[in-house]
Amino acid sequence: MFYLSLLFLINICQGELEIVEIKESSETFITHLGEPNIIYQMPEADDALLMPFQQNSFCQIRQQTVQTETQQFTIIQQDDFKDYEFEMDTPLNFREFVGMVHINDGMLAITSDDIAYLIKFNYDNVLQKQGFTMYGNAKDFAGVTWKANLQPVIPSIKAREELPQLVYSKKNNWAFVLYSDSAQYFSVKEMENNFKSMIVSQIQNWVKREQRGLTKEIDGYLFSAVGKEGMDIYEITETEVFHKQTVTFKDFNLKNELLDLKDFSIVKVKDGQYQLYLLDAKLGLILAYMFVNQVGFQFEIIIQVESQKGGIAVDTKNGKNLFAAYEVNGNYFYIEYLVNFNEKSCSIITKKESNYRIVDVDATDEFAIISGVNHHQIVFNNGYDVLAPHKEKIMFTQIGMRDFQFFQYTYEEDKLKVANQDEYQYDDFFFGVTATNAFLTKFRFVPARVVCFSDNNAHRSLKQYYTLQYNQSYSVNNNISPNKIIRRTKNFTVQVVTTYLFSQQWKLIRILLIVLGVIILTSIGVVIYQFRQFRIQEQNLDTEIDSFKQKPVDDSGIKLNDSSVIIKVQKIE
Repeated sequence: MFYLSLLFLINICQGELEIVEIKESSETFITHLGEPNIIYQMPEADDALLMPFQQNSFCQIRQQTVQTETQQFTIIQQDDFKDYEFEMDTPLNFREFVGMVHINDGMLAITSDDIAYLIKFNYDNVLQKQGFTMYGNAKDFAGVTWKANLQPVIPSIKAREELPQLVYSKKNNWAFVLYSDSAQYFSVKEMENNFKSMIVSQIQNWVKREQRGLTKEIDGYLFSAVGKEGMDIYEITETEVFHKQTVTFKDFNLKNELLDLKDFSIVKVKDGQYQLYLLDAKLGLILAYMFVNQVGFQFEIIIQVESQKGGIAVDTKNGKNLFAAYEVNGNYFYIEYLVNFNEKSCSIITKKESNYRIVDVDATDEFAIISGVNHHQIVFNNGYDVLAPHKEKIMFTQIGMRDFQFFQYTYEEDKLKVANQDEYQYDDFFFGVTATNAFLTKFRFVPARVVCFSDNNAHRSLKQYYTLQYNQSYSVNNNISPNKIIRRTKNFTVQVVTTYLFSQQWKLIRILLIVLGVIILTSIGVVIYQFRQFRIQEQNLDTEIDSFKQKPVDDSGIKLNDSSVIIKVQKIE
């Protein structure tokens, strides 16, 4: 099946797929009867295939996967509502979280009725140590430190009937609450300092739009997708925010009437130069350079990918592996593109259908999360299409996830970065909100591996033979090649042995024997040392005695300096 899938891939790909064959040396592994054993791991394998040479083989391949661990706690309680809040004349007066953003040492979350919550992390608990009670519950990974009701300062009735969108700017430590026709911002520092009152400012020249999609802050600019009207750009200064430019497809010399911008991603190349990934509902993906200088914003289209309608979301972290999600006639699927701006090339390396509704895509350096409402899929970055059709999807469940973000270690003052040093990367954690809860999920990557287990006495002292093949992306100067892969082949033998103790128990016994040996050797060393000390003392005494014997005597025959003993005998009458 491996070879059939490979031939199929070669036929469907544009151009030839070059395979670099590497044969590794053969090995013999020993596994114990009745004990599961990982005999071989492949940290760099994108996919692997194990071919046994006999029936009833007791070794299997396990593909790379991700294990997750989630903590969560409830923030919004039913008794949080007051009577007047239920009587508010707005369709969004139900209090549920609809969005959140990452700030230093925590997150800022907002509800459907514009209540903003400031949540700070309990870092000791995040690191699975003893929690502390500075705020919240010591057993929780975070706690609410402050909240603010923003409804009284919403300027329009239309905004009251829209779900708010949160954006955070590290430059000024400001949080933005955005609507289609208005926007406001406030200082997060005032919330962190627990001020009695908080100043909320309106963006005076905020351009009203019929629809407003994703908005991001990058290097002091707000980029906002506004559908058929393009993308609005606002500049954030020390004291205010003002509209800078509206980008349409005219800036790319494309037909303006086809514009319907759904989502976008921006990757910084260097100061003043960015890679721009636009997802249009009709044209599909458009990849361009964006230059920011004293003149303003300039754009240069690099690649216009083959048209694909129904765009939902797009994201990339490394600028090379680009993930996009689509919906066509009720069918959801995602595509992974391999992009090279220098060579102006873009190729499809993975295209998979989804059996659940896709609502968003978020990428890291190593993988992407294709998120739904309750079920979410982890997709590893790839350099070629999947060659193993048996490879299972990596799924995890987070019921009712409304929004989430990965830890951003660009925040220099983030205490978690200081606490962890280099133990974790930014994408080993992500956190977010459901309707009423906050959650934090940790990742642990498990590489591809060969696992053997035999509990059949018939396999006693039995040898089995296997051929292992696994594939790796081919990269030169950190650039992955879409038409070239590395395939490694390894032959090995596995022998089942019978023992009264499993290997783990043998390891413990070995450790105990080593400790006992050290104790015995130490004791012998002490005895030998004491014996040598006694021998030295004995030699010193013998030397002294010999020296006494060699001293001269006087004429009376009595040795000089010797004491005389006189015994007095009494006469008995």
